[in-house]
Amino acid sequence: MTEVRFGLVGLGNIGKLHYRYFPNLEGAVLTAVCDIDPARFEALDKNTADFDHAVTTTTKEHKGKIERFRDYIEMLDSGLVDAVIIGVPHIFHPEMCIAAFERGIHVICEKPVAITAREARLINEAYAKSSNVVFAAMFQQRTKPCFIKIKELLNNGTLGEVRRINWIITDWFRTQHYYNSGEWRGNWNGEGGGVLMNQCPHNLDLFQWFFGLPEELYALGYLGKWHDITVEDDISVLMKMSNGATASFITSTADFPGTNRLEITAEKGKLVFEDNKLMFWPLEETVQSIIDTSNQGFYSKKVSMEEIPIEDNPHGHQYITQNVVNTILGKEELIAPGVEGIKSVELANAMLYSMVRQKPVKFPVPEEEFDALLEELRADERKNKPEKAFIWEDYLAQLR
Repeated sequence: MTEVRFGLVGLGNIGKLHYRYFPNLEGAVLTAVCDIDPARFEALDKNTADFDHAVTTTTKEHKGKIERFRDYIEMLDSGLVDAVIIGVPHIFHPEMCIAAFERGIHVICEKPVAITAREARLINEAYAKSSNVVFAAMFQQRTKPCFIKIKELLNNGTLGEVRRINWIITDWFRTQHYYNSGEWRGNWNGEGGGVLMNQCPHNLDLFQWFFGLPEELYALGYLGKWHDITVEDDISVLMKMSNGATASFITSTADFPGTNRLEITAEKGKLVFEDNKLMFWPLEETVQSIIDTSNQGFYSKKVSMEEIPIEDNPHGHQYITQNVVNTILGKEELIAPGVEGIKSVELANAMLYSMVRQKPVKFPVPEEEFDALLEELRADERKNKPEKAFIWEDYLAQLR
């Protein structure tokens, strides 16, 4: 194979983003798109009418034509695609990933890979049964130079053992108008969660990519504290990591102006990421050594800050897709393996479970316990706030 034929499932905001960069990829061509809503095709014609002419391909039988489907199974069975990008609401990710794997088709799945850890596990099991298939998650934040540098500093010993982690991510500000813009937003039956499930999957993935997963956690949060929604829009989490370090993770869609600050206190200094800058306060001796050996009860010493330069390298959605293409063609290794998507889902599930049940939990929360909680929340929403309970079956029936 010298060229990978792609199908794109979902032509909403994220789908259109993927659609536009395909002419810039090497070794890949978009051969099919799929959406259940015919209005999306009309919008595509209006906004990207010249796209077909911009496509170049070496696939003789394709000749630049992009086929359109309303049924993703028909697209998978068409023989036109070697790989798919799944950009539909995350409630549909599991069934679509599994259907592709069963047909030997490569997958790039948007975040989160699933709503529950059980569904994510089923995706991974289906992938394990497939052969010669590449599975990636669209965790494009892993390609940002600043985060690559943090990962490098954690791995190469510059920081030493991590002692404390504080991440405040409150720059996800959303208005009520945002939640009103789609019936499926801000409810358990539609999105399956709030800020953790929709805005923070990238942060949760980066957290586990940097530091691993916690041993236990406790979350304090609120359902619809600042917005007229039924899901969480404000949550603060305290975690115990496997090495004994303490971590806090705070996020909300109601802080303005918001903050995105990651502070890592380690044995060899402190690293802070904020405003797309990396600042490092290196120590001449380790913190524990100072604690154990200093003869000063009120130890104080000026520590100079060093700003770590960040190279402006290519990154983003297109970069992940190009990486997948190169992996399929045997040129690279995956940046964001799809099987790792379960980790951020497990984190979100545990945080929500602790928040709603109002108790600390060991990690991970048993799948059946979170599934039961989610069904309780969905049933309560349908019964007590039916105006907020978006039902996908009704919506899909209307489109069909």
